[in-house]
Amino acid sequence: MRALVLLVEEDRLMRKTVCDMLEAMDYRVLGVNSFERARRVMSGIAFDVLIVAARSSTSLELSYAAAAKTMQSTIKVILVCADSLPQYLSPSVDAFVVKPFLLQSLGDALIAVLRKLH
Repeated sequence: MRALVLLVEEDRLMRKTVCDMLEAMDYRVLGVNSFERARRVMSGIAFDVLIVAARSSTSLELSYAAAAKTMQSTIKVILVCADSLPQYLSPSVDAFVVKPFLLQSLGDALIAVLRKLH
């Protein structure tokens, strides 16, 4: 079964581009523009992976990982951020990808976290 991915990205064009890239890699993807929208969607659909585009590795988006895992305990969270890998990363974050990223980098992170599901 193909993994179901929820992408949170504010920028409409970036969200569309990343969704298209992930669909080309054979993932089922839903892109939303805010974590509030993601919460509403997660209340009715179980996702395998949540990808959160963050402004910085210390921003509010880090708290989204913990909130997502409270809602869906088995969900894996990938944080995508322009910062380098932070010294301390929330235990709720399963993988970290630095922007700008290559499709391969995001694909590798997805494969790594999905292996943890099975």
